[in-house]
Amino acid sequence: MEQAEKYLDGIGMRHLRGRHVAGSWHQFGGTDQQRADDLNSMLLNPEVAVIWCMRGGYGAVRLLDRVRFDLLLTSPKWLVGFSDITVFHALWQKKLGLASMHGPMPKNLEDGLAADTGMDHLWHFLQGEWPVYPLKPHSLNRGGQGTGRLTGGNVTILSMLKGADIDFDPKGKILFIEEVGEHLYHLDRMMYGLKVAGKLKGLAGLVVGQMTDMQDNKTAFGATAYQIISQAVAEYDYPVLFDFPSGHDKCNWPLLMGHKVRLEVMKDKVAFTYVRK
Repeated sequence: MEQAEKYLDGIGMRHLRGRHVAGSWHQFGGTDQQRADDLNSMLLNPEVAVIWCMRGGYGAVRLLDRVRFDLLLTSPKWLVGFSDITVFHALWQKKLGLASMHGPMPKNLEDGLAADTGMDHLWHFLQGEWPVYPLKPHSLNRGGQGTGRLTGGNVTILSMLKGADIDFDPKGKILFIEEVGEHLYHLDRMMYGLKVAGKLKGLAGLVVGQMTDMQDNKTAFGATAYQIISQAVAEYDYPVLFDFPSGHDKCNWPLLMGHKVRLEVMKDKVAFTYVRK
């Protein structure tokens, strides 16, 4: 937390620490009610413009029925975070129709995230400076062009939310996915679970971010994380972009979830741009 506050001071950002942000309750950063109280206090505070989630992990879904998210309809605020925060991104888009920022969190400063590989770009983005992503061709990319609103996040959370009232509608969307620390067969199961639920059909495009520290069993699964994803969407014809620089690696570029983007994938060139109108 101290590193984050020092960083914010350095870029001239005023900040307010949640009352329970340093709390602890078993594996959680405070009880459900304490964490919900912190969120509600930020939603009620007219001086708060950005809610910067401290870290991911697990626990966001436990707060959905305790937080006054309806307050955002009259006083919108930016949400910033990723991983488990995918739960809140889904709610911001599906229930509120608001954009949110998939991006690095204070915990990432502790983990060694360099400012110039995501953190600085996040705050420039929030102040209106649109990023230009450092993208390269990948052997598994599938060519094509597509335009749609950006949705998605962590594969585990997207899989968990299937059938919930904040589950994403894939039709015409550009889906972004990333994952960390999962066994390869778990990823395969989740991808095919999304597929049979109709979540990989009708997309305008797929953007595959970092698959970090993926695990295998003693008997090898027989495919990499990227190969698993490529196989799961093989029957569709929308463009697919692999190795996007967002997720749990030290390079974690921000993404504006809920905003319209254009994806162009060619053999020797790829582009991911925001539609600004």
